[in-house]
Amino acid sequence: MIIGLIGKPNAGKSTFFKAATLRDVKISDVPFTTIEPNVGIGFVISDCVCKEFKVECNPRYGKCVKGKRFIPIKLMDVAGLVKDAHKGKGLGNKFLDDLRQADGLIHVVDFSGLTDENGNPTQNYDPENDLICLEN
Repeated sequence: MIIGLIGKPNAGKSTFFKAATLRDVKISDVPFTTIEPNVGIGFVISDCVCKEFKVECNPRYGKCVKGKRFIPIKLMDVAGLVKDAHKGKGLGNKFLDDLRQADGLIHVVDFSGLTDENGNPTQNYDPENDLICLEN
């Protein structure tokens, strides 16, 4: 399974990716730091059924540690989404083609209000605009 991290430029996608995968990726407070997708493995942690059924677990993927199942998930951190990307703005169709590979998406939103729709520093930006942009 591939999960794509999406959001506007400079929203924190690479920061989340680095924390989730422990991969060393370039992080900067300027728009379009990520050009080529970063790909890595993160883990979803859940209770394993081995405790409930009182059996020893030997998963095919991931691992089980003291009743906790570590399920590997491939994460893909892509360039920031700008309005009208489908018309070729920003990284346009390349960005959208990178996302096409994903089975699911996580929308990373900067709720601080300190970056505008293009990822530039500002004050009092309404993050709801980012949700609307993605829906459109």
